[in-house]
Amino acid sequence: MGVVFQSQRISTRHVLLTHALANVLIQSVWFGISTIMAVLARKRFGAGDWQTVMITAAAPTLMVLSIFWNHLRSRMTIRRFLLINWAFTMWPLACAAFAQNFWQLLICHVLASVGAAGWSPISGTLLQRFYGDSVRGRAFGVINSAMFVGMMVVSYAIGHALDINENSFRIYLPAAAGAYGLGVLLLRRLILMAGGDEAVDGRIVPAGMNVRRLLAPVLHMREVLAADWMFYRYEAAFMTYGVGWMICNALLPVLATDRLHMNYTEFAGSTQVIYPLCMLVMTYPMGWLLDRIGPMRTSLLSFGWLAFYPLGLMVSHSVAAVSLSTVVYGTAMAGVMMTWTLGPVSLAPSPQQVPQYVAIHATMVGIRGIVAQGIGMLIYRLSGSFVVPFLFAALGFAWASWQMSRLRALNDSKSPAA
Repeated sequence: MGVVFQSQRISTRHVLLTHALANVLIQSVWFGISTIMAVLARKRFGAGDWQTVMITAAAPTLMVLSIFWNHLRSRMTIRRFLLINWAFTMWPLACAAFAQNFWQLLICHVLASVGAAGWSPISGTLLQRFYGDSVRGRAFGVINSAMFVGMMVVSYAIGHALDINENSFRIYLPAAAGAYGLGVLLLRRLILMAGGDEAVDGRIVPAGMNVRRLLAPVLHMREVLAADWMFYRYEAAFMTYGVGWMICNALLPVLATDRLHMNYTEFAGSTQVIYPLCMLVMTYPMGWLLDRIGPMRTSLLSFGWLAFYPLGLMVSHSVAAVSLSTVVYGTAMAGVMMTWTLGPVSLAPSPQQVPQYVAIHATMVGIRGIVAQGIGMLIYRLSGSFVVPFLFAALGFAWASWQMSRLRALNDSKSPAA
């Protein structure tokens, strides 16, 4: 495993450990805050079903902005981009500490989600620059293992703090902004020491700005998908998977509060702690698997197993049942996370196109988030039951697995030596 920056002034172990610690401070903190936000909105601010969807849909829907974040990233150094992204992500959440009603909380969460959409392009860039093709999956596994430990600690701490004092979010949100900032500083220092912060045109807005130039990232995204049939079909399978995921994401807080009446600690323990624990156990094996069979085969296996998650939620009438369903979810998502991030990295025709491919992939999350979360809640409200929407979600996962199996067969037929 080797650093692929031009300068070799630091050891690979130093790069990996620093990268892992920074990811804990950035990704673990964001996960712990954002995933319990919907439950906080329902229990502390009295949010209804559609208001809950506004919270759960914000982060995935605003991933549509990833393509624009990548466009911004291409016009400045990585270190400067990290600072801007931190300001957009964490300052709104720090301000959410002063929220007095649901709408104030929602506005802060939406603004923070705008910033969170910018993490995917930079994450893919760092993975591509720091690690070679033959070891990237295992390096990603090590980094994610550290991140999952952080998720468990942060999530349980937040849930327990809210049960002790429901206003504790006024303390942990500003603290989280500081931790996220420390992670950004570690990455900036790592990039500086590795000598890899490229010199680029620092102008954010080029001369002669017009509507077509503003929409250029979207238009180019369409061109890339039209030209690269394999990437297009890979995205189509992930789009179908995303429908199932979004439905489960939208309805889980409702299930937890309305049917099971969980407190914050029970919700964190049965979902936000078990999920990263399973990911921690399975991530390195999935990295090993992905290095050997590729993203398509790994995806089709993971999507197929994931179909059992909404079926488990559908029949859950206790905290223990939700915990068991989360075990299925976490083990399956270990493979999905690998292929979600490293699939576009491996499919990009050149290293220079890696950030663009990752940004396109992240942007597609937002497109399905706009539609699928509302559909899931609408089906639930019309049917008056969790059965129909969760069955629909299971069908989405199964169909995505079939789509990926077809893509894998087509790819093998075109490249027998793969």
